Amino acid sequence: SKMGISPGWGWLFLPVCQALVVPKEVSGQTGETLSLRCWYPRGYEGYNKYWCRGASRDSCHKVVETAGREVPRQRGRVSIQDSHMFCMVLLTVENLSEKDAGSYWCGVERTGRDMMKPVTVKVISG
Repeated sequence: SKMGISPGWGWLFLPVCQALVVPKEVSGQTGETLSLRCWYPRGYEGYNKYWCRGASRDSCHKVVETAGREVPRQRGRVSIQDSHMFCMVLLTVENLSEKDAGSYWCGVERTGRDMMKPVTVKVISG
């Protein structure tokens, strides 16, 4: 029998725990649940991870943050969860709407300048 790999597990084959990595762009349909994944380097497991929104890294505002823990945290339709094992931060946006489209940043809070990488969210009318 052929071994098929479900597309949902594709993230497992990324360079896990090496660098701060996000997809350049993620899209979803209105009303759906959107998932945004961000991988960070090994050694930053206990650091605060966050997603912020805005065109530039210096002016974006935090949407949700982990406080360095693996416990999922929710704020309205948005939730964040950190997996220390996979060095991955998952952002989930429920009931996606057109106003959720735009620039987001995955950030790792640290002394000095935070590590940050941008991802563009596109919303398609359902």
